[in-house]
Amino acid sequence: MRQTHSNSKRVLQLPDLPADYRPLKEPKFFAEGTGNSHWLITSPVGKLVWRQFGQAPGVDHQRETKLLTCLQNKAWVPRLLLVAGDLGVLMRLAEGEHPQAKQLSTAQRQNLIQLVIELWQTPCQVAAQNYPQLLKSYWQLAGSQAASKPLLKALVKESQSWPSSCYRLTHHDLHGGNLLLNNKGLNNESWILLDWEYAALGNPWIDAVSLDRFMNLTADEKAQLEAALPPLAVYTNPWRSLGRWLTDLDLLWKSAIDA
Repeated sequence: MRQTHSNSKRVLQLPDLPADYRPLKEPKFFAEGTGNSHWLITSPVGKLVWRQFGQAPGVDHQRETKLLTCLQNKAWVPRLLLVAGDLGVLMRLAEGEHPQAKQLSTAQRQNLIQLVIELWQTPCQVAAQNYPQLLKSYWQLAGSQAASKPLLKALVKESQSWPSSCYRLTHHDLHGGNLLLNNKGLNNESWILLDWEYAALGNPWIDAVSLDRFMNLTADEKAQLEAALPPLAVYTNPWRSLGRWLTDLDLLWKSAIDA
């Protein structure tokens, strides 16, 4: 039987949890994404997070839970405790702070770059992102406006030029808000990558350009990523071209969210 709690933000619904995971006190709402809400649970086994699924353009929660399950052997993925169908997932609370790019040390930057490369190289049997379908859904949710139709067509056409042979496991939403850095002490730091709702097989250059947006990568750091990235013959300068593509995608996505 589901347990229902409420606060000033929204109603929380929990599935029937095992005794070790049941709240010892009322769960506390503490974070909200585009479509999901996050609640802190104090349980007999420690602090947990209930990620209650919501609806947002382009989100695939079934794929998200499959990916999280596949990646549980990675230190940079939240620890998954329970999957409750389309209702949500229960995880251990990931310790750390959202990073400020300008404050990152060289070692911290390198560790994050290595994390992203490891992500791309990890095999996981999940469906590929259908970029044309995703883009069209954004445009439709934004009201199918004629003024934005040329933008949609340009984004779709460009995405169709990416060969599926270049696809790797891609997060698709890399930014500081989806990262945690846990400073455990000297030479003992760890990264956690959050919010896997858009992750899929896809064009890993999207992650690379997103990382450049966040950290302002050096030439050496870009070269390091390029060595792990598949070539994209459709571009002379993938960094510049995909940077523009992501900027245009953000415009379409924001229109869908604001609609």
